[in-house]
Amino acid sequence: MKKIKLNRENGIIIGGKTFISLLKAVQITSKVLKEKIDYNTHVTLDKKYVSYSGGIVDMGIRKLS
Repeated sequence: MKKIKLNRENGIIIGGKTFISLLKAVQITSKVLKEKIDYNTHVTLDKKYVSYSGGIVDMGIRKLS
């Protein structure tokens, strides 16, 4: 299964849901992983994050409850 690496800069987990930065989202080239991005579900904190439901490798991602 393909996974993306997320860290404090490009990912955040809010209430158990994973969000990735818009910049990280456009950098994903895998068709399978692109299908896991939901641009309609988004949050804006320090930057805009979009919902992501695929596999991740946690490299120090921020977690908010």
